[in-house]
Amino acid sequence: MCWMMDLKTLAKKLSALGHPTRLKIVVELTNGEMYLSEIANRLEINRALAKIHLIKLQKAGLVDTDVRVRKDEARALRYYTLKEFEINISNEILAKERKKDG
Repeated sequence: MCWMMDLKTLAKKLSALGHPTRLKIVVELTNGEMYLSEIANRLEINRALAKIHLIKLQKAGLVDTDVRVRKDEARALRYYTLKEFEINISNEILAKERKKDG
């Protein structure tokens, strides 16, 4: 899917992807949904830090979340999935944005 996005949306996505840990999370999520502890363990970081990074990815529209209750263990797990996205930047696209602003 290829689509154009405004500069504010583009900046938000690039900012979210601009940290090595968040990029590693995105790479891990290409294998399918994972819950918070799985992500933290895979990246060898604590859950609180993983959650901070996941929230940034979610706010940028790159990750979806779903809470599921495990009745057998009496707890809820928050699962994360990677949303489909494509980022395409070219001089032509940036020039069109400049023309719109001025």
